[in-house]
Amino acid sequence: MTNMQNNTDENFNEDFERLMKQFLSEEYKDVKLDDMQTEDEEDPFLEDEDVDEYQAEDNTPTKKTDDICTDSPLPGDVIEQNLNVRVKVEILRPIDNPQEELQKLVGCGNIKKRMDELMALTAYNRMLHEQFPELKQHQVSLHSLFLGNPGTGKTTVCKIFGALLHEAGALSKGHVVICDRGTFIGTLWGDEERAMKQVVEMAQGGVLMIDEAYLLNGKNENDPGKIIVQLLMNLLADESQRDIAVVLCGYKEPMNELLETNPGLLSRFPNRFEFADFSVDELLEITSRRIEEYSYRFTVKAWQKYTDMIALAFSARDTETWGNARFIANQLERIYIQHATRCVKQQPKNHNDLLLITPEDIVPIEMPRRKNRIGFSV
Repeated sequence: MTNMQNNTDENFNEDFERLMKQFLSEEYKDVKLDDMQTEDEEDPFLEDEDVDEYQAEDNTPTKKTDDICTDSPLPGDVIEQNLNVRVKVEILRPIDNPQEELQKLVGCGNIKKRMDELMALTAYNRMLHEQFPELKQHQVSLHSLFLGNPGTGKTTVCKIFGALLHEAGALSKGHVVICDRGTFIGTLWGDEERAMKQVVEMAQGGVLMIDEAYLLNGKNENDPGKIIVQLLMNLLADESQRDIAVVLCGYKEPMNELLETNPGLLSRFPNRFEFADFSVDELLEITSRRIEEYSYRFTVKAWQKYTDMIALAFSARDTETWGNARFIANQLERIYIQHATRCVKQQPKNHNDLLLITPEDIVPIEMPRRKNRIGFSV
């Protein structure tokens, strides 16, 4: 073997070791494997017989990040319920090009249409005020309901929603503050009011998103969640609170029950967005987009095995526990790990195999089971 061949093998071994560390580290899912950009971008799947003939080019690896809108500084992400309890709140920064991101979403046709209509009315109202400041404007409420099962894109759309409203001039910042029941419910008297006040201050200029909002509808008459609902009503009735949009998210039926507990609550949320479960074809499209982020390719046989498994899982799904895109993300994580483990064991002969998902990498899908209800019959 020549010195040149020895150097080539050593370089490949170093590259292979580095890539395997990325695969197996806790951060591997955040690394975009752009080291090898394929020449054939139109065909994401390869015939199994063509695996050895698959060619790629080496490029500088890049790490994908969201484009960020930085017009205004965002608030801190911790609130103090009392002197002893502090709660961290998730804050999503507004994105650039929100309309483009909205149109790129898989499915969600009715969501896109309703969102476009609301944005058009908001932009029109602003134009009307600029040209005819003396005329009465349309009253545009930004408060919205996002109804649907897990994994249907509610949080993603909410992030786009905030940026769109900012772009339309309806919100000064466009960020999203994500809360849930635990954000507000404290251990001492008055914690709920203190938490609500701080969260509202955080969300000024953006969106206050309350996830699983139906959990505020406690069955107990003295449940502190009812205090949160009343505080929320006070916020929505405050005419000075115009630079904020409140979005309540959750399952459709429990959310309807929550709205029925207070006659004025439903009227405060005129914008209703219903997120349907993804179809099998849409789930496969989501899969294709996700694997492209890492430059992976399925072989034909691997893709067939995967599609058959997804179709079977979809047909046997429990509509109360089905995770939609979240289910796909979990399955791909399992495939990535299986793929990485196989590559480490088999020591592939060339770089190309590092990006090929084979049937061996497709592991059985674990389906969540419906919980058995305990009851008595007479």
